[in-house]
Amino acid sequence: MLTFKINKSTSIQSTLIFFKFWNFFCIKTKTNSGDYMKVLITGASGGIAFLTGITLASRDHEVIMTTHNEEQLNNLNMKLKSLNLNIKTFKLDITNKDDVSKFEFQDIDVLINHAGIGIGGSIIDLEIEDLRRNFEVNFFASYNLAKTFCIEKLNDKRAAKLIITSSIAGSIPFEFLGSYCSSKSAITMMARCLRKELDIINSNISVSVIEPGAYATGFNEVMIDTIDLNIKENSPFFDSKEYVYNEVNNKFKLIEKKSINSIVYQVVKAVEDKNNKFIYSAPLSQRIIKKIYLLLFG
Repeated sequence: MLTFKINKSTSIQSTLIFFKFWNFFCIKTKTNSGDYMKVLITGASGGIAFLTGITLASRDHEVIMTTHNEEQLNNLNMKLKSLNLNIKTFKLDITNKDDVSKFEFQDIDVLINHAGIGIGGSIIDLEIEDLRRNFEVNFFASYNLAKTFCIEKLNDKRAAKLIITSSIAGSIPFEFLGSYCSSKSAITMMARCLRKELDIINSNISVSVIEPGAYATGFNEVMIDTIDLNIKENSPFFDSKEYVYNEVNNKFKLIEKKSINSIVYQVVKAVEDKNNKFIYSAPLSQRIIKKIYLLLFG
């Protein structure tokens, strides 16, 4: 399998060459269902959601990629400029009611709710505002978007898919990342309950969760840096601040996958599967670790 890491230093031409070859060799014969859908992806400025968007568009789906702010939107448009794909882009801050209200979901077949943030720090150190902000984006705003989408699609009656990005960290606790882990655990359980409720009425909407493990997209690096910021002088962990940061950072450096191919494949599979399962997860090694952890401690 080809490997690729999207980062700031990657050229647009390299991206174009990559997704053409990767799409042809790694996905096309495995998940092509022949059904072309209109897909809305939140949090698509880079990383997993970005590569998912261009892969789906290269498979003839109509894709709408959204970003949190205008700066990210401009950068996204620059990256997409030379790719000549059927992709529309918009700013969509999922915590902003005005942004959400602008979108009509009736024509959307698939919502991939990928937007999220990570705030590090000890549970006893974090300000309640930081915890609320983490849950506002990862849980409440995600819930609100899912609710809006489902209400419109239930009235529409046509088949639709709600795909929510959670995390393997929602099942395995990581010290000093409790805020993030808790928010992802909550959104997974909400999605599980929603799926069961919609099954009762034989709904036209399928609900699935994407559980990425640790990938070197830059997201974890930013989140781990906030651990250092949130351990202040009055913290019981202050004297161990450097040790704590290095322990968490080294753990992620050890397990992070440089290629995001495996999780993008799972997202595309979730979009195109005829009979969706609930959880799509990767990489395999971390998925196995999660299963072992739940067997022993779950």
